[in-house]
Order: sequence, then C-alpha cells, then structure tokens
Amino acid sequence: MATGWGREVRRAFQNVAVGIAAGKTFTTPFASLSTANPNDDGQSNAEPTSTGGYAAQAITWTAPPLPANDAAAVAGNSAAISWGPSGAAYSTGATALNHVGIWNHVTTRTEAAFLGRAAISVPQAVNAAGITLTIAIGGLVMNCISA
Repeated sequence: MATGWGREVRRAFQNVAVGIAAGKTFTTPFASLSTANPNDDGQSNAEPTSTGGYAAQAITWTAPPLPANDAAAVAGNSAAISWGPSGAAYSTGATALNHVGIWNHVTTRTEAAFLGRAAISVPQAVNAAGITLTIAIGGLVMNCISA
C-alpha cells in the first residue's frame, strides 16, 4: 500500500473507537515531499533538505461527510498546498518527488510524529530554481474504509 494512515494513527483510531484514550496528539498536520515511500512508520522518508527554501507545509482538511454504508470516509485538503518557487534544486537530477508524508510536526520525523502518506500521481523533479509544486484543493485525499 502506498497511500494511507500510518500504523500509530490506525491504533489511535481503534483506541477512540473502543473508549481507550487515544494517546496521540493530533495538531496542525504538515505535508512533506519525499523521493521514496515513507512506509507505514514514516522511517523510509527521503525528504529534501531545506536547500532552495524547501519546508514542510501546513495542511487544512475538509470535514469528511458521513459515508454510505461500507464506503470510505474521505477527507481532502481544503486549501492548495504549495512548495516554491524553489530557490534551488530540491531533488538531484531526474530524481522525482513521488510521495507526500503527513506529520504532526513541521520538522520532527519520527514514527510518533508520522500520520500517513500518499503517492504523488505525477511525480515531479525539482532540479532547478523557480519550480513550484502545488497540490490542488482536494488533491490530497485520505480515507478510512470499513473492512
């Protein structure tokens, strides 16, 4: 699976559902870019350095509407998320940024801060100055489904 909530978030969902304190702080989420799939714990994240002005960006979410029976509860970003324009390359040569990591902290990259990940449908290399990457409103979609 290349898109979904991380395992700590899934455990927190279950804790809420069964009446156990979630134990996970959900604050302003931040989106990072990565040249690799962060995996289920966020620890294979290959995020660019701050070169060229790169930084994780805050995400605001739509409230998921009540889904139909056995359908996914879907939340999408309620505002565009943009990186750039780059002051220099974020990725090397033709190495494309192909995943978004979702974190509860702007710079902390531990499993405890990892919320989830999503594949970028059209990966993009940021290998020069002046490139802007934008995820349109509703372009970052996360869901929970009845199994």
